[in-house]
Amino acid sequence: MCGINGSIGLGDIGLDKIKSILDYMNDAIIHRGPDDDGYFFEQNENFHLGMAMRRLSIIDLTTGKQPIYSQNKENVIVFNGEIYNYQFLRNQLKDEGYEFNTTSDTEVIINLYECYGVDGFGLLDGAFAFSIFDKKNQKLFIARDFFGEKPLYYYAGDNEFIWASELKSIIRVLPYKPQIDKEALNIYFQLTYIPAPYTIYEGVRKLEANQYLSIDCKNLNLEINEV
Repeated sequence: MCGINGSIGLGDIGLDKIKSILDYMNDAIIHRGPDDDGYFFEQNENFHLGMAMRRLSIIDLTTGKQPIYSQNKENVIVFNGEIYNYQFLRNQLKDEGYEFNTTSDTEVIINLYECYGVDGFGLLDGAFAFSIFDKKNQKLFIARDFFGEKPLYYYAGDNEFIWASELKSIIRVLPYKPQIDKEALNIYFQLTYIPAPYTIYEGVRKLEANQYLSIDCKNLNLEINEV
C-alpha cells in the first residue's frame, strides 16, 4: 500500500525539527508501510524541505528502498503506488542512455522526469501518488494518478506547505485542529462522500485525480495543472 508525507516551509528551522515533523507524520501511517521507511531533507537560507515515506515492499524487495534519485542526482522522489507500464518505460529510457540501479518502478518515474520533465507524468499508466524535488530548479512536484486511486491531501499555509497520503498525518502537525468545512459537510449529506478537492477540514484539500501540483520552494507559489 505504502504512503508518503512531506513538509516545506520558508526559512531555516534546523534538520532535527524537520526530522521530528516527518517522524510524527510517518508514525501516523505505519499501517500503510510496515516494511521500511525513508527520508530526504533539504535546507538552505530560503527554505527547508523534508519528504518521507512508509513502504510496503511489492516490487524490487531488496533494492527498492526510497527515496530514489534520478541518474543525474538532481531529482529525488518518494512514491506510493504501482506503475503498470514501467518495464516498457524502463526500456524506452534505456534507449535514451539511462542506466538503472534498481528494478523498481520508482526509479523509472524519477528518470522519466529527468528525461521529459512534467510531460513524463502523462506517460505513466498506474495507480500512484508521488512527490519529486527538483534541486536544480528548486521546485517541488506532487502528482496523482488518472483515476485518483491513490489519495493525496495537502495544506497550504502562509509560510508552509504540508502533504500526505492520509489526513491524519497533516492534522497531527498543524498547530491547531482545523474547523469542520461546512460546505464539504453539506456535500457529504447530499452525496454520502466528500469529493476532491474538498475534505472535512477547512484549509485542507485533496489533490484531484489526474492533476499535479508544482511549488516554487523559494516563495511557496503554487500551481495546479492537469497531468
